[in-house]
Amino acid sequence: MITTEETGALARTLQDEGTGLRWTEAGAAEFAERLGRLADGRLAGRVRVSVDPAELVFPLSLPAPDPAAQAAEFRRVADAMRAALGEAAFLGTHGFAAPFGRTTDPRWGRPFLRWRMAETTLELRAGAEGPEAVLQPSAPWETWYQSVGRGFVGVRESSGLSLDHPRHEVPTDWDDLRLTLAAFLRTLPAVTTALGIPQNLPLYGRIPGTDTPLLFVLVSDARLFVEFTAYEIAEAARGAGAAALGWPPRPTAGLLPAELDGEAPWLLDAGGPGEVDAGAAADLIVRTARAAGVTRAADLILGGEAEFRHPFRFAFPGLALPVG
Repeated sequence: MITTEETGALARTLQDEGTGLRWTEAGAAEFAERLGRLADGRLAGRVRVSVDPAELVFPLSLPAPDPAAQAAEFRRVADAMRAALGEAAFLGTHGFAAPFGRTTDPRWGRPFLRWRMAETTLELRAGAEGPEAVLQPSAPWETWYQSVGRGFVGVRESSGLSLDHPRHEVPTDWDDLRLTLAAFLRTLPAVTTALGIPQNLPLYGRIPGTDTPLLFVLVSDARLFVEFTAYEIAEAARGAGAAALGWPPRPTAGLLPAELDGEAPWLLDAGGPGEVDAGAAADLIVRTARAAGVTRAADLILGGEAEFRHPFRFAFPGLALPVG
């Protein structure tokens, strides 16, 4: 493991010298050999060079393999790189796929931060064994992500950049809704821990005869919580009905930071990195939405306010829900 100070020095060097990098095999290999001698030789022999796909990969550390340790180490490295370079232009989490037909690692979560330097980008990503600093061309990832990317992505509002993503998908039935919720929730607390950016995602329900009430709030920082408001909905999902559906009552002692706490009467603590039973949490949300009066899976809506969390504007293509 290289130290926090060495991480910052490496980040500045990669940003300064990688800006005009030409992606030829000889140029990439020479650049990697030179940078591999940083940090008193601790990176020597570990730099991976690839021209197709074009990237230079610098493994930074080898934390314990459990999700909590991986997320904590990623956060340490991310904070060191932020201190050296400022806030990233893009951050978020990858889905299972990446440009050039590659799959991504690891299963605990796929967080990333990207510092864009025109034609070249410095990315911090979660590798199979630990965090990696990666130099790569900017265009391939950006073109791919805004058409088929999954997970979620935040764009720093002051960067002047954009990464619009079409939202064509909506859940076709209740099973489809369960799958999209479970896939999204499984790694969410690990990713928000790693990035240091909490998420507060309201879910509304189109219920006949109502004004589309707020039903749930997905709150994730170091842990994932699911709030259920039980407001303006069918009797089957209120009071004793909510308890019968499986909702724990809100504890008297606050579990959530005040700025993230919606003070809903029902609150599920779904766990921290690597602990989330995403299938059970998704089942609870789906059966509650149906009991509350939501008649179609496509009528559970992600609130548009979730897309704005200063200083980032977010899109959530991995959460295949309508936005409104």
